[in-house]
Amino acid sequence: MPPRADTAPTTPSRLLRLTGVIAMGVILRDDGLARQGIAVLVMIGLAGLALLIFAVDPGGRPWVSRAAIAVMAVFGGLTVAQSSGSLVPLLVAATACFALVQHSILFGALIIGVEVIAVGVSSVAAHRSPSAYLGMLAGVLLVALLGLSRRQFRVTAEQNRLLVEQSREIRAERDRAATLAERGRIAREVHDVLAHTLGGLVLQLDAADALLEAGETERAADKVRASRELAVSGLADARQVVGALRAERVDIPTEFDRLVLEHRNAGGRVRLRLDGDTQHLGAQVSVALLRAAQESLTNARKHAPGAEVELWLRVDAEQVELLASNALSDRIGLLSASGMGAGLLGIRERIGALGGTVEAGKTGDRWRVRMTVPRR
Repeated sequence: MPPRADTAPTTPSRLLRLTGVIAMGVILRDDGLARQGIAVLVMIGLAGLALLIFAVDPGGRPWVSRAAIAVMAVFGGLTVAQSSGSLVPLLVAATACFALVQHSILFGALIIGVEVIAVGVSSVAAHRSPSAYLGMLAGVLLVALLGLSRRQFRVTAEQNRLLVEQSREIRAERDRAATLAERGRIAREVHDVLAHTLGGLVLQLDAADALLEAGETERAADKVRASRELAVSGLADARQVVGALRAERVDIPTEFDRLVLEHRNAGGRVRLRLDGDTQHLGAQVSVALLRAAQESLTNARKHAPGAEVELWLRVDAEQVELLASNALSDRIGLLSASGMGAGLLGIRERIGALGGTVEAGKTGDRWRVRMTVPRR
């Protein structure tokens, strides 16, 4: 984005321009204008009027300043050899044509060219020596260089302002992305805990209700007690979510054994195999794998009730792999229509956030989910 052209002059700039008007008036007072012809007086007046307009223009409109600069350059240059007062609008035009960023460099070069020619015409008309012309020309070029320097300062300041704004926008966008990522992470944690715990509770309570209707109160009481244990476990899971968000350590073997026990208490079958050192995994990796295993067991209860689930966690020097598989089933589970289908998506998001991959699909007569996560 190009630098913004702030056309309205600031208060110090306006005061400096008015000072130029006053200086021109003071010089002209002692300049012996009575000896000049009417044409020279008209041109000096036009240069002074242009200087006054340039100084007091309230909006700093580009077309007004361009016209004023052009008039000062032409008539100030044509009369500078006859009147010292014309030197003020001449030099103001030479500075402003470059210093104001709302004007192009080409405009500035054109104004300087006009001034060089006008000063030459004035010097010839007043029979000034070449050294006098060169002196006035040197003054014009010097203030033009000062104007270029001022222009570069303004452009640099504007670019710095834009960089600061862009940095602020980038920080705001980064904070927003971090907030959304954290919300997604918390949503996955809550989903995994609730889907696993509440799904198990539904199965247990349905079984207890069926046993009560059949008059088997003792077995129904066992199911209720199992439901209570599952609820306690869910509470522990919720606490573990908080611990994971605080990056506390997770004991993989203990937690996987707990998942297996809960699945078996809910009437499921599962085989667990742990290979490799699980004691030095990071908290985020451990929680991601634990929640993935939990979601796999929940999905098996929903879509393949009664099928045995195989969980195999393998840890090596480079990566951690979790394989969950179960036989496909024609039976429709009580919970098959529950949920929002976010389980597998949550696994992909969770594993993907750690730089891992998830492969899920049918392999022969089995449903297979393979998750890999970098060790570090």
